[in-house]
Amino acid sequence: MNIFLDANICLDLLDTKRPTSKASVSWYMKKKDDVTLNFFFSSDFITTFYYILTQRRKYDDSKVIASIDALSLEVNPFYLAHSDFVNAKSDFFSASFNDFEDLMVLNSAVRAGCEVFMTNDKALLELGSFKGMELVTV
Repeated sequence: MNIFLDANICLDLLDTKRPTSKASVSWYMKKKDDVTLNFFFSSDFITTFYYILTQRRKYDDSKVIASIDALSLEVNPFYLAHSDFVNAKSDFFSASFNDFEDLMVLNSAVRAGCEVFMTNDKALLELGSFKGMELVTV
């Protein structure tokens, strides 16, 4: 099974001081060694992780880079493609959901063949599913 981790879940894994971190870390630690599961995140998140952790949280730059690198070894970075933009644009204008950035990532996760999209984003969770992919929280 392919599982896509939203930015908020990945940040929980990188920054244990976040209020939702304990639940996310616990869930991930129980699942990470299951060989039937493949984990993905959007490579587009890497710059966001770096910015939040170094500029807002004031963590050491080299430690942040090392942490992102370690995450990337366990959770596969999946790169955005132009088709994700094209599909997100279509979804946005058909009023299926009004957060364009999330639509880009959701379409990327669908393209990666993910059956599950893990998130703490309440608006995404309210959708329940997207193009056959289940949207759930830990």
